[in-house]
Amino acid sequence: MVYYKLLTINMITNTSSRIIKFISANKKARVHDLVGFLKISTVAVHKQMQKLLREGKVERVGKPPLVFYQLTKVKKEVQIKTILSQERQKEIENNYLYISPVGELIYGFEGFKRWVISTKQEKQMSFLAREYVKYRKKLYKSFSKGGNISALKKLKDTFTKVWIDDIFYLDFYSLPKFGKTKLGQLVLYAKQSQNLSLVEKIVKIAINPLRHLIKQKKIDAISFIPHTIPRKIQFLKEFERLTNLEWPKITIVKAYKNNIFVAQKSLAKLEDRIINARDTIFITSEIRTFKNVLLIDDAAGSGASMTGTW
Repeated sequence: MVYYKLLTINMITNTSSRIIKFISANKKARVHDLVGFLKISTVAVHKQMQKLLREGKVERVGKPPLVFYQLTKVKKEVQIKTILSQERQKEIENNYLYISPVGELIYGFEGFKRWVISTKQEKQMSFLAREYVKYRKKLYKSFSKGGNISALKKLKDTFTKVWIDDIFYLDFYSLPKFGKTKLGQLVLYAKQSQNLSLVEKIVKIAINPLRHLIKQKKIDAISFIPHTIPRKIQFLKEFERLTNLEWPKITIVKAYKNNIFVAQKSLAKLEDRIINARDTIFITSEIRTFKNVLLIDDAAGSGASMTGTW
């Protein structure tokens, strides 16, 4: 009986070792590849892979049916001497997000450090951290009490006629020198990868400031700017569903001639962007009169969607 147990352990250890060697030689492997190589069942391979995942020896990439396994990369620890006050460290910890080239979400100071390393600015670490905090404080001093930034002046400087009373950002899309903000990156990759879990993260950030704005501005109804490009998971549709705001809604849609979709960001001229919004957005819900309507969009560049819609 004891001999049988020892034999089993040796067999499992040998199988794990063979899997590691196979992946090492081929850089990555699917379960199907390992079944063919090891000549064991799919169930047995899955058990082995779960064990190796728990031990941190391999990592999984992709999602079913395209799941690959590769050896866990050992991250080189780079010692960076940083002298920062607790206040600065907290500011970075609360607001920074680095998304690696392979899709890792690294929040806070660790993410900031990874960005510094990726841009080969290790010697400037302390300086960059201080500059980041300093720049944020200067830029975000225009925050209103509810945590939104008014951009009406920019809109009026851009367009000759502005029909809306105000426009608010929850955050900037990017910061000069430091790239996309935490929210900017989440929105970009939520849309680009149609990732529902990222939309959920955005909702958690946005819901309280959004509710405060609705209450503060005495909003009577809300409406969501429709998407141009059809996708399986539409960002604003999911955002609307997850926020579940209990206000009357005005339903608007986009319709194009010949069913040719023209994205706002593909148009260089402001005039074309206004035409795009004005002539392709239609109200489908019952016509009612509201005094204050809040239009919600995922990102505002020129502001043409807001200006042209009305």
